Amino acid sequence: MNRRRILAAAATVTGIAAALVAGYAAAGATGLIDVASVATLGVLIVARGTLRGEKPRPVRHKKLGRRPALRAADFPAYATIASDLEWARMSRRHYEHALRPRLARLAATLDQERTVDLTGPGNRSAFDADGPGPDLATLDRIVTQLEGP
Repeated sequence: MNRRRILAAAATVTGIAAALVAGYAAAGATGLIDVASVATLGVLIVARGTLRGEKPRPVRHKKLGRRPALRAADFPAYATIASDLEWARMSRRHYEHALRPRLARLAATLDQERTVDLTGPGNRSAFDADGPGPDLATLDRIVTQLEGP
């Protein structure tokens, strides 16, 4: 058995050396680098297939003591509100007609309609309907007021 391994290793080394010489002869240094890369990849694949590591640990069943992961698809209202918040920053019209009524309904549901200020900075009539919506700090203030006690 030992003699067979030595013979296989010698044949492998000779084959790789012949491939390197052929690559150098065909394309110079570039061919040598190409063949060396392929030979290295081949050696790594063969080594990974022949060398065995220790036996892997058994995999525990996922349902034992774990809650299922939450996904955004499980809460479509959350995804809609998050999308409206992003669009409200880009468009004052979207804030006034989509997000502001939603936030007002949410504040009413939470019994906080008097404590939450849904207006942006400055006079509402001074804003261009086609211009940008409230800045991130204003939206953050509104959401923080809704989340607060």
